[in-house]
Amino acid sequence: MVTNVYNVLLIVCCLYLVWKKDEEESYFPLKVVGYFILGSFAFSFNQITLPLGFILYILFFRPALNVEVKRMAAVFGVITFIIVHWILPYAINEWQSRPLFIEHELGSVYTINFQDEYELIKEKLELEELNLRLKNFELDYVKDGRITAFSWQFFEQKGNSYNLYNIRYDFDKVRYRITHSQLDTWVDYNRIIESAHFFENLNVLDIRDITYAKGDFSSYGIQSSGERVNYAIENRTHFIILNGEIDLLEDNQLPVEGYYFSAYALEKTGEERDAQGNITQRSYRGTQVTDYLFNVKR
Repeated sequence: MVTNVYNVLLIVCCLYLVWKKDEEESYFPLKVVGYFILGSFAFSFNQITLPLGFILYILFFRPALNVEVKRMAAVFGVITFIIVHWILPYAINEWQSRPLFIEHELGSVYTINFQDEYELIKEKLELEELNLRLKNFELDYVKDGRITAFSWQFFEQKGNSYNLYNIRYDFDKVRYRITHSQLDTWVDYNRIIESAHFFENLNVLDIRDITYAKGDFSSYGIQSSGERVNYAIENRTHFIILNGEIDLLEDNQLPVEGYYFSAYALEKTGEERDAQGNITQRSYRGTQVTDYLFNVKR
């Protein structure tokens, strides 16, 4: 798109300037094109793009014939530089980064099918499953099954760059809110989990049983970084998920390598009140943490 815009501006401006010729001059159309290209010539340094060509024109070029037209060609060139290198990329980025919304009502955490939620998002965004990976999954809920927070990130590889999608459920508007940005590098891409595989393993959990086994607390949650790690956390309850089955992992079997998500409860540890007795802040701590590992190598 950027190349097409540049070519259109080059052709239109040069045709107009050739028509504006004041004096006869050999190879004049080619010279106009040259001055336009000079004015639009860019130099990039540390991701900053500067109009080097126009600076060189101001410092060193003193045409003898058709001075005004050649000056206009250089000015049109630098204007094209601004459009192509500054304005257009900003506009494209703003357009691509605009929030997308998917109207959808979440059910209880005890009945939700996470793979269905994943398929809904993937299809609406028209993403290819082959290159889609997940990071920073977070699910918070209360004991009656009502979900209070639900978010994660998708990473999609496109050539040498990566698309990042931030997915967050907006409970007030009853919809998913999705923002998109592009990254030039993502060093951990090969260490984060394929999205479909993550939700497949998450669906194995019986969240109702897990929650009631922890007892009565303010709220509960499930989190995962999505990264493959060397796991060696002792004195904590941990399980392995393999072929849809969950087996206990003993401390003497550690360390292992794999992915995992943590299920936990939040216990209120204190609160602050203002002079009128209204609660202004509550503090919590995680407790009853259980880790579930999958794709494990011992």
